[in-house]
Amino acid sequence: MPDNTGIYASFSLEPVEQTFLTEKEGRPIFADKEFVRIFIAGDKHTEVYREVTDNDKQRFADAYKRFKEGAEAREQLTGTPLSQWPYLKPSQIKEMEAVNIYTVEQLAALSDTAKQKIGMGANELTAAARAYLATAENSSAASAFAAENERLKGEVTRLQEQMREMALRFEAIEKDGEGKGRSRQAA
Repeated sequence: MPDNTGIYASFSLEPVEQTFLTEKEGRPIFADKEFVRIFIAGDKHTEVYREVTDNDKQRFADAYKRFKEGAEAREQLTGTPLSQWPYLKPSQIKEMEAVNIYTVEQLAALSDTAKQKIGMGANELTAAARAYLATAENSSAASAFAAENERLKGEVTRLQEQMREMALRFEAIEKDGEGKGRSRQAA
């Protein structure tokens, strides 16, 4: 095991955008990933920040164990983090996180009992979350239709060009055939 004297690691859970799902759903989709920040005491210019590897977990086992024990006891979430939804104020985000609501999808799916725990305005928030998700879904479908429409327009244009080219070739063959036919008749 390498000597870690003076080298420290700090682990964190960070939302990472899932590009494929974001494009598919038409709204930002994130998944929580573990990251590590490795730094050397007294050297503010040397720092490594990256997704956690198995080597990091072994090398900094104590720090990783403390991170896992202290990490929020919530499952790894996939969805649109509340912080990525412009509808909420930072204070509202903190209030939602205090009752273990971290994504727009969770907020949209709240039960009546959970809404009572949130208090005034919970119905409006869940309705806004549902509307946001529905709009994003419709936007995603519209984007897919628009992309398909553009692809088909390109295909039609390409086929039209081929038809023009074939017509020109056909005309050239006809003219060439007429010219040869006349010279035979004259002879």
